[in-house]
Amino acid sequence: MEFALRVRPEVLGARLRNARTIARLTQEAAAKALGVARTTIVAIEAGKRQITAEELRAFAELYRASESELLSGARQSLDMDVKFRSAGAVGEHEVEQMAVGALLNRLASSTLELEELLNTRAPKLDFPTIDVNPDVPVDQQAEDAALALRQRLGVGLGPIPDLTALMESDLGIRVFERPLPSKVSGAVAFDDSYGAFVLLNSNHPATRRRQTAGHEICHPLLRKTGLAVLFEDDDFNEKEDKFCDAFGRALLMPAATVRRKVTDLRALAGTFTVRHVLMMAIYFYVSIEAMTRRLEYLGLVPKGQFDSLKERGLGTRHLEEVRKEVGGELESSRFTPRSLLLAGVAFDRELMSEQQIAKKLELDLVTVRKVLAEVSESGDAGFDPAT
Repeated sequence: MEFALRVRPEVLGARLRNARTIARLTQEAAAKALGVARTTIVAIEAGKRQITAEELRAFAELYRASESELLSGARQSLDMDVKFRSAGAVGEHEVEQMAVGALLNRLASSTLELEELLNTRAPKLDFPTIDVNPDVPVDQQAEDAALALRQRLGVGLGPIPDLTALMESDLGIRVFERPLPSKVSGAVAFDDSYGAFVLLNSNHPATRRRQTAGHEICHPLLRKTGLAVLFEDDDFNEKEDKFCDAFGRALLMPAATVRRKVTDLRALAGTFTVRHVLMMAIYFYVSIEAMTRRLEYLGLVPKGQFDSLKERGLGTRHLEEVRKEVGGELESSRFTPRSLLLAGVAFDRELMSEQQIAKKLELDLVTVRKVLAEVSESGDAGFDPAT
């Protein structure tokens, strides 16, 4: 077979697996549509069974992919397996898992292709691998690890206004913000050779995306290879996910700073009020719930305080009223700082058109044109990402 000689079974199997996830099909659904056993699909995707030209054509038609792409693999792809974070999510969220995982795979592959085109790479993750000790409380380890990362990055104990920029410039984590199903918070992928990639749900409020980002930063630090999708209703059964959840909170809201702020506010006002909770949420760029839960955990307000405030009707409206007085607005953009720089340089050097950039980064053409025009006018496109 001509294509069998050009493409190794394990390589073709990986491409077929990626095409299937993009088509949002399970192995069982694909097997049923093709009239074969599920074990056959498993063997083909694992590279343990070669396929015929007729089978390749059938796969291509079912997955709505071209045979030439499957055979040539012109597009660089990580083809990372989507891993389920909790056993309870497999049946309930399988379609969303595969769709979001496939999207992050595509964005990661496009970014690597763009980096190769510009002869640049993201900074290598420069932080010792975190090992979670089963004999030490998870929260304690997470607090220590978050503090160590802050010290390594030189950001002190204050709030981190632009967490995305920090992830991209100092940790080498490529970040994407795209519309995802409401129940999906985000996804993370890590590969020893290519680095880390994080996808955040742009439909979620900025404060919520920051909390997701804080959680997802942790997985590359644990050197967790593969790709995993985070759902808002995940109960974090696994120790490492519990660790990452605690790590994200500690990274965004350092215990020492939270305690100091509460002490200062109490000393100034003689008490600690709901308004002060809102002011602290704005100060740390987090949601009311995240701030209140953190205060509860540190014993600075009574347990159940957030539930009580929620029952009394406290919500985003009240937060925005205080925000107007003290400032602290978070901006949102589909282009993260590094992706904007890469796209601007590629366009400025006439290496890629607006249409090609929009297709690669899976953004609408109007948004791309507007942003590239702004970059070009400000002169930012003239900077070299490799310097």
